[in-house]
Amino acid sequence: MTQTQWLVDYIAKAFAGVSLDGGIDIHAAQSMDDYGNPEEDQLSKTAERIDWRRVKMATLQPRFWGITFLDAQGFRFYAPAIMTELLIQGDETYNLSAWFLSGLAVSPTGEMKEVPFDELFNSAQRAAIIRYLKHVVHNDPSLGKEAAEQRLHEIQTRTGKG
Repeated sequence: MTQTQWLVDYIAKAFAGVSLDGGIDIHAAQSMDDYGNPEEDQLSKTAERIDWRRVKMATLQPRFWGITFLDAQGFRFYAPAIMTELLIQGDETYNLSAWFLSGLAVSPTGEMKEVPFDELFNSAQRAAIIRYLKHVVHNDPSLGKEAAEQRLHEIQTRTGKG
């Protein structure tokens, strides 16, 4: 088993059972970024809400701007899908990776998307995110080494984790 496959499996176990739970889906988020988009609004009606493993790069890549508009539940739902897809497929444009890493920003008060990082993600999920960031820094810098280092620093200093 490769290190990448091990990490993909780790993420899957850590985020098992995570659903959208009433959060904003990626299509609705993209529509918000577009100041309203009837096509995205229509896609939102049938967006995956139960199993993040069914969300693929073809859905995520063209909607990287929408990451900004995901609420905490939406970000928690899409985070494992994004990490998994980036690990498996990479990111030639660097758009999805850059916006995902931007979304992982932790405020000086330890919050992400206005929710304490420790409440948004359980300990296994936090460990998966930290391992993903370390993987980017040490094994796949094309996914955003500098931004991953910054997010690791924020998690370690603002939440006491990592």
